[in-house]
Amino acid sequence: MIKKYRPNIIFFFGVVIVAMIMAAFYDLQIDKALNNPENIFAIWFRNTGEMPGRLICPLAGTVLFYTYKNKLQQIAGLIIAMGGSAYFGYYFSKYFFVEHEMIFGLVFGIGFGLVCLTVGKYIHIPDDKKDTLRQIAIIGVIVMFVQITAIEGMKYLWGRVRFRDLIAADSFDEFTPWYIINGINGNKSFPSGHTAGAAMSYLMMFMPYLSDKWKKNSQLCFWIPCIYTSIVAYTRLVMGAHYMSDVTIGGTVSFIIVLLAIKIYDKRLSKN
Repeated sequence: MIKKYRPNIIFFFGVVIVAMIMAAFYDLQIDKALNNPENIFAIWFRNTGEMPGRLICPLAGTVLFYTYKNKLQQIAGLIIAMGGSAYFGYYFSKYFFVEHEMIFGLVFGIGFGLVCLTVGKYIHIPDDKKDTLRQIAIIGVIVMFVQITAIEGMKYLWGRVRFRDLIAADSFDEFTPWYIINGINGNKSFPSGHTAGAAMSYLMMFMPYLSDKWKKNSQLCFWIPCIYTSIVAYTRLVMGAHYMSDVTIGGTVSFIIVLLAIKIYDKRLSKN
């Protein structure tokens, strides 16, 4: 499958190289030009941009619950689905519930998990697709945890001050270019977590493994996530939360992890 996406991969990394070269010289100037934290469009994607990453566990857990036959494995799927839904509920309540956000988030999360499990009960999965779908679900969960670990580790290591914090301090003296590693200091601008979460949508690139119909539309499985992630990345600049280099690397980290997962899965298929 990597061969099918090769032109897209070349395009992606070409854009990344150009963006990072530009960011080395114009990161601060770009944020100054785009900064508009009251922009409704940007606020909406601040609230919803990470949803692809947050939805992985509820959906993957539901798939595992209905594709496994072993009771213990089904219970594991149930735990992933409900635990992931609670996590999603917390994220949702953080932005949409003003008061009692923890309570509403927990209720919403549990409700969302039950809806996923209920809907999943009525979706027919052909027997010859269950194994593939189950493997993709497991890959999705692993990819999500690897991505979160990588992004959070880099955030702490780089210790880069956010643009909005520079604005609040009314001074740009603490600005550092992306190639400077500041060490752990409490600042977490580089790379962008929102963009990395949005880029989890690149897991759509696994869809062609499921059917010939998706194989014919494999380009959509790249371009839909690419466009969505780019929109989220742009809005993070408008919000003053990140620099262009932050969002570029955030999306790139997730994309690379997905590519590695596809490569490993391809190798496993070739052995079988």
